[in-house]
Amino acid sequence: MPAITASELAARLGLRLRGNGNRQITAAAALEDAGPDDLTFISNPKYFEAGLASNAGCFIASTDFPAASDRTIIESAQPRAHFAQALALLYPVAPIHAGIHPTAVIHPSATVHSTAEIGPFVAIGNGASIGARVRIGASTAIGNESRIGDDSLIHARVSIYGGVSVGARAIIHSGVVIGADGFGFELSGASFRKVPQVGRVEIGEDVEIGANSCIDRATLGTTVVGDGTKLDNMVHIGHNCRIGKHVLIVAQTGLAGGVTVGDYAVIGGQVGVGDKARIESKAVIGSGAGILSSKIVHAGEPVWGTPARPLRQYLRQLATLSRLSKRSSPKA
Repeated sequence: MPAITASELAARLGLRLRGNGNRQITAAAALEDAGPDDLTFISNPKYFEAGLASNAGCFIASTDFPAASDRTIIESAQPRAHFAQALALLYPVAPIHAGIHPTAVIHPSATVHSTAEIGPFVAIGNGASIGARVRIGASTAIGNESRIGDDSLIHARVSIYGGVSVGARAIIHSGVVIGADGFGFELSGASFRKVPQVGRVEIGEDVEIGANSCIDRATLGTTVVGDGTKLDNMVHIGHNCRIGKHVLIVAQTGLAGGVTVGDYAVIGGQVGVGDKARIESKAVIGSGAGILSSKIVHAGEPVWGTPARPLRQYLRQLATLSRLSKRSSPKA
């Protein structure tokens, strides 16, 4: 990356600078690894002492960070958020190289914008539409009648089945499968008969989907992931789920069919959600929790445990179990 001065970076971020504005910044690093030419950040006062003892030359930190003659401080009320913005400036995305690789296979009826970049061995099906400045990595498959919105980044080895709509500025990581059949079977006699999954998947704008996640098509109707939602790696969204806007779902979480999640909800890692459960807007579910089928999780206090219950109740129960365990343990 090209070097930038501290004063230039502060100006780009719209922040006040304290110290040597001519200091050259060549990279970003964690506090413990940062050197004189590195940018780092401190968001908690308990790390001020460690910051002063480190080798870092430039910090994004709060206004009460102690003065030091050999340090340059970019003052921020939200150091972590501004550090994220700085990373985008210091490590810009590689420019797009419009064009279609000669090994790509594109159906004659598909529409690919002239500014899109289509990588090696990509397959694009009948009637599919690829928007402006879309980048599609090697060996990705886009199914019939699917649509990829402008400025989206589809990494290598992604499978997007037919009838899927992906909004603008999406980021979809390797191994993701969108639009596979929902898990629908009915017992007929002595065996299970597959229920045809004939619905669709609709992904909103500014959505990011982590590696090896799966979003199933609806049995009927549409599986929806709303604008701004972020899914971590290995998340499973079952058929006919409706995920609201700006939802966060952490790794290894699974949602059964028909689950509804409200806007700005946060779901921790390794959470299991039963079918037709409803998670209200701004609800918070702790890691490892289990949500029973048709359960309603209300906004407000975080829930934890299996079955999930309010955090304070969960902690009281743990404390009670601990006391019971001590009372019942044999004396030496």
